[in-house]
Amino acid sequence: MFTANAAPHWSRQFRSDDLGEVRALIGNKDGPHSRVVHGDRPLGYAMYQVSAHHTNLGGSESAVSQVVRGHVHGWVLHLALPPGTVLRSGLRTSAHSGPNTAVLIPPGWAFTRISPPGALFAAEVDAHALMGELQARRPDEVHRNLRRMAMPELATGERRGLLAAASELVLATEPGSDDRQQASAEGRFIERMVDLVLRDAVTRRPGELALERARNLEAWIDAHLGEPITMGALCQVAGVGERCLQKSFLYRRGISPMRFVAERRLLAAHQWLADASHAATVTEAGLRFGFPHLGRFSVSYRQAIGESPSQTLAAAKRRA
Repeated sequence: MFTANAAPHWSRQFRSDDLGEVRALIGNKDGPHSRVVHGDRPLGYAMYQVSAHHTNLGGSESAVSQVVRGHVHGWVLHLALPPGTVLRSGLRTSAHSGPNTAVLIPPGWAFTRISPPGALFAAEVDAHALMGELQARRPDEVHRNLRRMAMPELATGERRGLLAAASELVLATEPGSDDRQQASAEGRFIERMVDLVLRDAVTRRPGELALERARNLEAWIDAHLGEPITMGALCQVAGVGERCLQKSFLYRRGISPMRFVAERRLLAAHQWLADASHAATVTEAGLRFGFPHLGRFSVSYRQAIGESPSQTLAAAKRRA
């Protein structure tokens, strides 16, 4: 079992009981996300990370329950989770995790992780590297993508093989190790991940909305969160009809376009309220990010983030 306490001495390590410090660290590393903790105990957060050429591997642990919302850049595989963890991605919610539960998340997908206290271990593989291995083995699959988060239950031998490959790669990142050894270990780990993708992936061909155009639309949404955004405006920016846009978002994100807009607004509001440098109010945050009705904003915020906007603001003021 990997834990933050088992971090190799050459890894990048971090420990803190300050939620603001944890949010800042992960935000700088992975981009905008939200993190809410429950309980009066010290946070007891610790993490470590090592990197190979195409892969980042690391463990973390917390002494309190957490609700984390974020997104992934490459292919992410969770090989160890605190027992009882629940993950949500798009319209899909996992069962409570057990000792053999793995989670495979495709690039660009948003997710929510609800975890009790405990440790996790995960690996993120560059999308091009994994797709290169997939293309070499299954040329007919090269234009396909994982459609959704997969949560397979691993057989004992399968889990042991993945953990052994991950452990070998972690050890191969030690400074001074032979580059050929690291490349070989990384290749074996990526091969194991592709085995899992081919076994459990639910695939379909991409929709009519090109990937670059979809990314441009999402960037446009992030730049206009405080303005009125309608389905018609999204269709106009994307240059496609409503049906195509709906299918594209369900395929890429697992949710509708307008739900994506709402979630991006809520995440932006959370980031803004959690920034102690702002002389903010809850009403100001709601209006700033497209929520003119304060009551609805508070309800949606609590459902998405795990605490009320006033709680986020109060915590930020205490840290200031």
